[in-house]
Amino acid sequence: MPWPKHRTLANLEKAIFHALMAAGRQLLLIAFAALEEAILVEGEGARQRRRRRYLLTRFGEVRFLRWQMLRGGQYGYPLDEALGIPSKDPCSPWIRATTAYLAQAHPYRQAARLLQMMVGSPVDHRRVWGWAQTSGRRVLAAWERRRAALFEGGELPEATGPAPAIVSTGADGTFIRSRDGPMEVKLGVWWTGAHPVSSSARHPRWVLAGKGYYATTRDADHFGQTFYVLAEERTGLIRAKEVLFVADGAGWLADLPADWIAPTAYQLDHFHGKFRLAEAAKDPDRAARWWAWVAEHNLSALGRSINHYVRSGAIEPKAAASLLHYFERGAGALHTYLRLREAGHSPQMAPRGSGAIEHSVDLVVARRFKRQGMRSWSREGADNLLALRTLAMDPKAWRTWWGDAAW
Repeated sequence: MPWPKHRTLANLEKAIFHALMAAGRQLLLIAFAALEEAILVEGEGARQRRRRRYLLTRFGEVRFLRWQMLRGGQYGYPLDEALGIPSKDPCSPWIRATTAYLAQAHPYRQAARLLQMMVGSPVDHRRVWGWAQTSGRRVLAAWERRRAALFEGGELPEATGPAPAIVSTGADGTFIRSRDGPMEVKLGVWWTGAHPVSSSARHPRWVLAGKGYYATTRDADHFGQTFYVLAEERTGLIRAKEVLFVADGAGWLADLPADWIAPTAYQLDHFHGKFRLAEAAKDPDRAARWWAWVAEHNLSALGRSINHYVRSGAIEPKAAASLLHYFERGAGALHTYLRLREAGHSPQMAPRGSGAIEHSVDLVVARRFKRQGMRSWSREGADNLLALRTLAMDPKAWRTWWGDAAW
């Protein structure tokens, strides 16, 4: 490697980087040639012609020639088959995995620039988009096969490992902007434990362990089925002694637990309940009084008070009926967390609110899909990217999916 003209650390780093990348490309070509020669000596078939191929790799773009063979009346490329890459794939598995990781975390143009800096070769953002969409589509196809196997084929998952004491789950929705208007993203989260990261007695901090996500723009039934399959695969949901589901109980979330999750315990989010009361009461003291009645399971007193204000015109009848129905349906789920804590489960595994789910909505969806200028997501494009993003949030699942190509 020649010395740079100005021997600063920055110039030395740049020179060494380019030298290493050039050496990597040269070694790849030598390895390709040696591997192909060994394959052709051992294999059968008639050599036809040598075909050019371009491949973007960890060391930049390489150009090489490989033999096209005729075997059993079919044309093929033995070197491509030995390397485990399709003949028309323009990039190596490492590039595809890295592109998927960058695209789920950054806008496509930024992801392209980052990838270009890593490999030292120009990368167009449209290629990054295409590679990421293809990768996300493959992840979704694998998940769909698992969902269909259980809910359509009746194939029960194989039980492995010890049964978890408790698996906590939750779900919520948020809207992103699409070409046709607002589009709801449904997000599910599960976790199997928690460990402290701060020993402060006044402000202890905990991190949830065994955490995983699933998100989609599809309907509630499809969401619930796939969420259940993935949570079972990664946590052993079927064998858990307790399965807690935490949600605000609004809209499609009202029927989701009974239809697909089958929890042993259901907790209605306290924050959302208080918010609905405050929104209807329009008075802090009145809202506090109503919540006290809800906490005491005194729904008759709550109903009389709400009906009084309906007759006086302070509350609209439709809003009052919706509020009463919400609490009548979910009153039994407001204090589920107490039973679980008395059984020995920690507040992190038996929460009374959906703070973990709300944070997950921001972490998984908002930080990638709600940035400035993101107003034209397509349903398919969003679902493909959501698959990559939720997969990347679980490092173990990410490594399992990408295998040797993972970071």
